[in-house]
Amino acid sequence: MLDISQITAGYEKKVVLQGISHQAPSGRIVGIVGMNGAGKSTFFNVLAGIIKPFSGNMTFEGKPLNFRQTGYVETTNYFYSMITGHEYLRIFDQTNTHFNLEALLPYLHLPLDDLIETYSTGMKKKLAILAVVKQDKQVYLFDEPFNGLDMETNKVVELLITALKDRNKIVFVSSHILEPLITVCDEILILEQGIFSRSYQQENFDKIDQELFGKFREKVMEIIRNAI
Repeated sequence: MLDISQITAGYEKKVVLQGISHQAPSGRIVGIVGMNGAGKSTFFNVLAGIIKPFSGNMTFEGKPLNFRQTGYVETTNYFYSMITGHEYLRIFDQTNTHFNLEALLPYLHLPLDDLIETYSTGMKKKLAILAVVKQDKQVYLFDEPFNGLDMETNKVVELLITALKDRNKIVFVSSHILEPLITVCDEILILEQGIFSRSYQQENFDKIDQELFGKFREKVMEIIRNAI
């Protein structure tokens, strides 16, 4: 169980997270949805130990969460220059005994012998994901993992995330769009103005779109009909 209790965090004097709390048991995929600036990346940075919260605490199985227990795929990952994909992956110890690079490569289509600076955005995202799942962590954080991926690779990433859940891991996944989260998540949290304003379980996922965008859709659709 991951217990997040009253986390307040931000940058210098700007408070972004306004006392966030949530509990996630092992073997669960939690989606985080929010507009730009809602605090998704800040939330992940706190869980990963990159940002120290102003207040609150995080525990895993009753003990303080250690950043070494988390694996983090950021929205935009940093890569050293003039190294190949293979060289990048060698930086990370393989602590996940189930990880089999050769079995995964035919489905990810990554030219690991090429320099990373020649990669597309989607290729870089896939490489970062491989580096994280190569490691055995208790909590995995995927910030916009579907950005820049084609449909087939999107499905592969969904299956990778589901496999981590099957290994009894806790997985947080953020996205600007609902569809991939509805497919893969057990629960979806709406992050607004630094708090989790709403929570949806799988049986209620059909209500999310209408509750978030129903009135907005009607208003904008009327404007569009009169504008085109």
